[in-house]
Amino acid sequence: MKNLRLQKLHLLSRIEKSARTEAFDSRMTVVLGENDTGKSCLIKSIYAAFGADAYKVNPSWQAAQADLMVEFTVNGAPYKMVRTGSMFGLFDGDDELVWQTSGITSGVATHVAELLGFKLQLQNRQNELQVPPPAFCFLPFYADQDVSWNSSWSGFAGLKMFDKYKPDAVYFHTGLRPNEYYAAKAEKLSAQKVREEHRTERRALDRATKRLRAGRLNIKFDLAPEAFGDRIESLVDQCRALQADQEKIQRSLTDLHTKRALLLEQVAVVSGAADDLASDFTYMRAIPDADLICPTCGTHHDNDFANKFGLIGDLDSCRMFLIEARSELAQIDEKIGAEKLKFGEFEGQVASINAILDEQRGEIKLRDIIQGESERLVDVALDGEAKSIDGSIGEQDRLIDEASLTMSSFEDKSFQKKVKLDYLTFMKKFVFDLNVPGLNEANYKKIDCSISETGSDLPRALLAYYYAIFHTMRKHSTSIMCPIVIDSPVQQDQDPDNAARMIQFALNNVPDDMQLILGTVQLHGVDYKGHRIETKDDHALLDKTQFNTASELFEPFYRKLF
Repeated sequence: MKNLRLQKLHLLSRIEKSARTEAFDSRMTVVLGENDTGKSCLIKSIYAAFGADAYKVNPSWQAAQADLMVEFTVNGAPYKMVRTGSMFGLFDGDDELVWQTSGITSGVATHVAELLGFKLQLQNRQNELQVPPPAFCFLPFYADQDVSWNSSWSGFAGLKMFDKYKPDAVYFHTGLRPNEYYAAKAEKLSAQKVREEHRTERRALDRATKRLRAGRLNIKFDLAPEAFGDRIESLVDQCRALQADQEKIQRSLTDLHTKRALLLEQVAVVSGAADDLASDFTYMRAIPDADLICPTCGTHHDNDFANKFGLIGDLDSCRMFLIEARSELAQIDEKIGAEKLKFGEFEGQVASINAILDEQRGEIKLRDIIQGESERLVDVALDGEAKSIDGSIGEQDRLIDEASLTMSSFEDKSFQKKVKLDYLTFMKKFVFDLNVPGLNEANYKKIDCSISETGSDLPRALLAYYYAIFHTMRKHSTSIMCPIVIDSPVQQDQDPDNAARMIQFALNNVPDDMQLILGTVQLHGVDYKGHRIETKDDHALLDKTQFNTASELFEPFYRKLF
């Protein structure tokens, strides 16, 4: 199991020329602040730095376009995650770039999953397995003030990209189905997809084989081809001679067609030039002026006899070339026809070859021997391909069986019963501690339940549920343990006693070795002397006096990212 611990959060807005840096206690940190002082913006930024955006973000905070940097450890190893816009970069303890990427689903998801040992894969709407975004890794650890006190497992944006994600997320994080189960499930689905591709290929091969064999004569060849040894040698010689003659004619035809194409191109160019010269001469004769001005470039030309005579000379040269070219084309066409006629001379050679093929010795012809050998070679190739595909299908069957066996090993009913019983025990205790007497056990008995209380009882019931999940995870999960980040649990006009009860409960029931960051407007009389962060100024979470220091901190990371 991997353990993620937060150390510091750095916020930098180049638009507002302001920044803020806050450190977190290794055990508990309380973020105190009235509404509109930026308390929730600070809290939402923690997991946003990893690519897990909160369900709802204040528009003015979005407009600030703050860059984020989180300093944290994974099993004691230090890292920094930097997010600027859509670009993310992970840096090690020496501030060296480990990886950089852009985009959450297409980029960050795989990297964060690898870093944190998060192996859950979910089927997207195209029924393809996919590593889900980081929000699904942090989902049970984050309670957002805007949505998480109305429904569970809903604190982040973009969760609906997977239909019915909740049962898989709950079973994964609570240890009912650990990392190994979902890794095996991914292998099984992948093997099933490959197997189906091979089966489709096998069916296509079977259809092709059936068509090839449909028109064959049912002849058995018991005679050895050596019986036609002398005739086979003669057949090979005749075929080679025929091939050589055909290749010679084909080369000659290629040369002739090349010359013909080149000559046609020249004729087209000269014909165009002749037409232009004739038009120019006709135009000059029709103009009585002794001076012509080019309508394109404005150049003056003399419309005298010498220029007209020059045009006539050029036109005659073009016409002479065309006459010669057409004569040469006729000669080339004649040669092409003669070469094509030579193909008829091969009839004698073909007849001689057919005579050898039809020569019969005993009850069989050489043609049958060759046809049978050809069909045998085709059959060998088809059978070999079929065996290869069948072997691949068998290999995928083996992988599917192994994955199914691994998955079934984690479907141990006695183990699952114990996990669910522990969850239910925690839940009953916490419902009592948080004074939710009207919450019926049937409402929360299932570990992936949806709490349906009303009024001020609902936030307390949800807080009990979240902590029951935390303790169940701490006891049974083999996945990542992340900091518990809870924003403003006192919702729905709690009376003073229940408000204090919620804060006291949240602080006193953090599982061992887990980190808590609790955001609240006030402590409601609860005595807390540990580390705290305070946001005091309305609509001013960031501080202009910290801008230069933060800019210097971010600058070397920007250089490595870009």
